[in-house]
Amino acid sequence: MKNTRTPIYLKDAQKFLDECIGTRELVSLTVLKLDGTRVEYNGWQVLSSHWKRGTHDLVNPYARERIRKVIDVLIFEINGHQVYI
Repeated sequence: MKNTRTPIYLKDAQKFLDECIGTRELVSLTVLKLDGTRVEYNGWQVLSSHWKRGTHDLVNPYARERIRKVIDVLIFEINGHQVYI
């Protein structure tokens, strides 16, 4: 039997990312940039969310790189699940 990942809706993805803020769980995201290119964030930590702006802030916990701001509508995939609007 194949282990297939089911697609999730954007609201469910936002709720999951909000839960990851409190639990400090690492996530893997595939995000579209505004110019249409894909960017993958594997093993990043969610720091905060902005409901009105529709964004989440991510940081790499190992390298402590600069904080990346991700627009929720442009999230293409989260932990292997495709995200639908």
